[in-house]
Amino acid sequence: MSRHTLFAYVDGSDLDDIADALQGRLRAFVEGRRWVAGKAWVVNQRLEYDASCSKPEDIPRWDLGVNLLLPDPGVELAGWFADVEAIARFLGTLHEEFGRDFLIGIADNQTGIGEDLYSIDDSSPDLEKLAEIIGAGSIC
Repeated sequence: MSRHTLFAYVDGSDLDDIADALQGRLRAFVEGRRWVAGKAWVVNQRLEYDASCSKPEDIPRWDLGVNLLLPDPGVELAGWFADVEAIARFLGTLHEEFGRDFLIGIADNQTGIGEDLYSIDDSSPDLEKLAEIIGAGSIC
């Protein structure tokens, strides 16, 4: 199994008014692409908030976006970063369409720890900067 998963989720939890439409657009994108890096899938999960560290008025966290299994370092297939670029470009389109920002990050599949790395906050993400952040700058 892959050691890392790229996640690309809408930023925020107040998604009731756009969740169905956004999920449909994400699903069409994932199903309409042949993925080089690995398996990709749509995520739509609302997480219960922990009452011990949340206030009653807090909105529960909502993960809505795309996950992509990343190749392990040293065994990447040629062109794998094109998948990450396609996700970033698509999120730029969704930003334009829905007026929402998106976060891209990487989660360690062994520890379950994830880190937000890059924000899509306009329709033209900086793909060179994203490659540099993810550590793929030498292949672009």
